[in-house]
Amino acid sequence: MARVNLERRAEIGLAKRNRTRAAILEAARTCYAAPKAAPVTVDAVMQVAGMAKGTFYVHFEDLAALETELGESLTEELDRRLQPARLAAPHPLTRIATAATVLFRDLAHSPAQARLVARAAAAIPDVVNAMQAHLRQDLADAQAGNLLAMPSVELAARIVTSISRQAAEDLAAGRIDGGAIPDIVQATLRAIGCTPREAARHAEAAARLSAVHAR
Repeated sequence: MARVNLERRAEIGLAKRNRTRAAILEAARTCYAAPKAAPVTVDAVMQVAGMAKGTFYVHFEDLAALETELGESLTEELDRRLQPARLAAPHPLTRIATAATVLFRDLAHSPAQARLVARAAAAIPDVVNAMQAHLRQDLADAQAGNLLAMPSVELAARIVTSISRQAAEDLAAGRIDGGAIPDIVQATLRAIGCTPREAARHAEAAARLSAVHAR
């Protein structure tokens, strides 16, 4: 009788489980990035994944658990893309402008990614919370240096986030393109108290930094 390698069998089982879980997450991404917006449900995700609905509950407790993991994955991706350029900016307002510029340029190049970011930000609270963490720090630094005209960091963060979400939706829908990015970045800075001249200066610096880090 052939000897059963239990350790190897366990490794194979774990690998299969991980592949299935990854496929479910990828199906969820596909649902959020779909050209036609539709409710993201367990049934919809598993239909895209090509798996039985019961398989979902082997890997996730409910849709909220799936969305939490999807949100964590998406914010990690955004951080890897945005932070190198953002951290290269010495001025907190330039950091805000740089993060926005890199994000909008990426979304302009990929409508599917724009749809994913816009819909995930609207439906998954953890996505917005994670995106605002660095933003709040930059705003707090600006406020500490008497560079922020707005007295409330939280209000400023909500304003920046709201403009960013609307820009993502417009990029996803094709209502605007990459040519609008400098204007959006300047409008964002002006909305939190920058003068037109200051907004233009920070937006221009952000454009240079994002171009360097896009290489």
